[in-house]
Amino acid sequence: MTTPPTVSVIIPLHNQQRYIGDALQSVVQQTFPDWEFIIINDGATDGSRDAALACMQHDSQIRLIDQPNRGLSAARNRGLAEARGRYIQFLDADDCIGPEKLRLQIQALAQAATPALSYTDYYSTTDDLHSPHSFYLPPRFLTGSPLSELIVRWETQLSIPIHCFLFDSVFFTGHRIRFDEQLPNHEDWDCWMNIFSLKPAICYIDQKLAVYRIHSSSMARNRRLMADGFRMALIRQRRKHLVTSAAWWLINLKMVMVKYGY
Repeated sequence: MTTPPTVSVIIPLHNQQRYIGDALQSVVQQTFPDWEFIIINDGATDGSRDAALACMQHDSQIRLIDQPNRGLSAARNRGLAEARGRYIQFLDADDCIGPEKLRLQIQALAQAATPALSYTDYYSTTDDLHSPHSFYLPPRFLTGSPLSELIVRWETQLSIPIHCFLFDSVFFTGHRIRFDEQLPNHEDWDCWMNIFSLKPAICYIDQKLAVYRIHSSSMARNRRLMADGFRMALIRQRRKHLVTSAAWWLINLKMVMVKYGY
């Protein structure tokens, strides 16, 4: 067994042939070189797998793992089971990260108490990565209570795409946090609730180091589906009692906002 890498980059892959090359290149071009790239082929039926294999021929740090189609959360969870890195970077197959992202975040986390996480700013683009998209909600927490902000501000005043984060792997190894495979969406928000309930150290980097691509097949365009998934995630979090009783009214308020389309 070789020495574990500093960072494990986990990418679920399902029918993203058009975009996977950009995602792969954004990792290969990182100025921080000590990473492993775990691609979970979640039953892709287009040319996504072949595109990934083509990149693997030139870089031994990339691993491809095949599984039947089980969904986004199951693919990420499989990646977590395979990861060996000290830090975890999630990346969707149609998104990218800036070349300095890993270096800057690892540098910040090296000074933090554990468990810790880092997150950055982002910008949105269309299909070709060169045309800006109008969607943008600030990613930054404004108070000392990020858990409450995730409840009351999420997707109305606050948005943090998954690849903005870099996590200490202890959240997933020591605390066994995983993505809820029963949720149709908002599995990332549900996961963040579980992580932030542990009151981690937080390092924010005020640079746009994540590229969030919004295209015609993006799940986020289906507002009804997203609203239903968010409501389900809210109900599950309330049952877990991860927030204080004083915050229940905030959860109920958010559920009403979701029900009526904000």
